Amino acid sequence: MKQRSFDLLAVAGIFAAYTVTIRLALDTDLAGSLLGGLANTIPVVIFGLAVRHIVLRWLVGRPVALQLGAHLLLCAAFATLSYWLLIMLLGLFVGASPEGFVIRPFKAGAVAWQTLENVTTYALIAAISHLQAMHKAAPAVADPAPAAVDAVPADSTDAAPSRYFVRIGDELRPLDLDTVVSIGGADDYAEVRTLTGKHLVRVTLAEFARSLDPAKFARVHRSWIVNTHYIASAEPAGGGRLLLHLENGQTVSTSRDGARLLRDRVI
Repeated sequence: MKQRSFDLLAVAGIFAAYTVTIRLALDTDLAGSLLGGLANTIPVVIFGLAVRHIVLRWLVGRPVALQLGAHLLLCAAFATLSYWLLIMLLGLFVGASPEGFVIRPFKAGAVAWQTLENVTTYALIAAISHLQAMHKAAPAVADPAPAAVDAVPADSTDAAPSRYFVRIGDELRPLDLDTVVSIGGADDYAEVRTLTGKHLVRVTLAEFARSLDPAKFARVHRSWIVNTHYIASAEPAGGGRLLLHLENGQTVSTSRDGARLLRDRVI
C-alpha cells in the first residue's frame, strides 16, 4: 500500500473512531459528534506528521540512548501541543459566537485522560514510523510477475563484466553496471536499482555477486549488494551495524559482517 493511501485510511479511521466515541460517550447529536471528531483528529494529523518526519529524518539509526531521550521530549511536546490545539478547536467549533469564542480547559480528570490518550497516540505514531523505516531498509520481496526480466552478461570472460543486458520480452536493453546503485535479492530474483529506476531480473543475488567487481560492489547484507561509489553517508545503527544512505534516496541496513567489510575500507 502506498504511503498516501495508508495516511488517508489512517486519518479516516481516527476521525471515525473519535466521532463514534464522542457520540456514544457524551450522547451528543450528529453535528456535535462530527465537530468533536474533527477537533480531535486535526491535532493528531498535524503533529503526527511532524513526529514522523523527525523520527524518519533524525532518529532512525541513532544510538538507543539518544533515541530514548528524543522520544521522551517529542512525546511531551506532542501531548502538550495536541491538548492546546484541541481546546482551541473545541472553543472555535462549539463555543463560537459573533463576539469570538471561549477556550475552556478540561477539568483535572479529563486532562489526565487526554494526556494518556496523547501519549498512547504518540507511541503508535513513533512505532509505525520505525516500522516504515525498517521496511524501506529491508529488501523488497520480488513478485514473480511478467515484468520480471532475464539478466544476460554482456560477455562471458573471466573479468567482471561492465555491462549486462536485460531481456524485456524479445528486446535486449543494456544495463551499465556503473549506474547500478544497489541490488536486492529475494529467492531467485534480484531487484536492480539505478539512479533512474529499477529492474526485477531472474538472477540470484549470489550469481550477481560472483560477476561484480569487488572494488566497487560490496555485499553488505545477505539480501543487499551496494555500489560503494553511491554511498552518500553511513551512520551507526546499533549492534555493530550501519545504516547506509545511498544517492538515489534509498536506505539500506547492513549486517554486522557487512558493516565490518565497509569499515575495512576506511582510510
